[in-house]
Amino acid sequence: MARNRIFQCRTPCAAVRKNTRARIIKIPTSLSYFSAKGGQAYISMIDIIPSLLVQSEQEFLKQYRGLKKSVSQIQLDIADGVFVPNATWGNPEVIKKKVDMRVELHLMVKEPLNELKKWQSVEQVVRILVHYECMDNLKDIFPTLHAYGWDISIVLNPDTPIAALDPYLPEIKGVMFMGVYPGFQGQKFISETINRVRQFKEKKTNHVVELDGGVNMETLPDIVKSGVDVICPGSAIFGNERSPEENVKRMKTIIST
Repeated sequence: MARNRIFQCRTPCAAVRKNTRARIIKIPTSLSYFSAKGGQAYISMIDIIPSLLVQSEQEFLKQYRGLKKSVSQIQLDIADGVFVPNATWGNPEVIKKKVDMRVELHLMVKEPLNELKKWQSVEQVVRILVHYECMDNLKDIFPTLHAYGWDISIVLNPDTPIAALDPYLPEIKGVMFMGVYPGFQGQKFISETINRVRQFKEKKTNHVVELDGGVNMETLPDIVKSGVDVICPGSAIFGNERSPEENVKRMKTIIST
């Protein structure tokens, strides 16, 4: 399942720059997700970006620390209890002070602009994933996203037509398909998601395609065949007796076989 896909990182090398400041984000030496030239990222195989959906700082730090040796990027789920039934923890100051890797924010919120303002000075944030369904015209928030220097991905719920993406494709870097209805981890994977990924990949665009929800050891072999670029497992990483590091290792083995 080799990939030669390239997408731009907003900052060169392992330095994450915001305004005139620069901070070095430590990346495990065993991973080569980001290249050292031109701030580009090369996906040589399906990448794993674990999804952290947590209720407290303590829970976040436990999950984050369990991943530090195995991944170079995490996805933090931000839910407001309005767009989805539950609310989650998400403190920008904690990310600033205690996280040494890249972060993408999955915004499951009704008012994304209000949430974005909280994160504008957080150097670790490199990508924003915003739901197509959260507002009438997503283009209203694009100027803010571009001004902050973030890559943009649009997230589609399982019942949203793929064609809904078409007006936005020129302005975004990626697409994320939900394999479950958003808000809670541990749900059963909606198998039709695999066909949805395949249909989008047939467009042969340059967008990075992620899949979030229902990703586990049982569903992963079929997910790999869909052509997806990035998987975002949650409960499969944190919800069993094995360590997060061991679960990531097992997933990498499945991906590479």
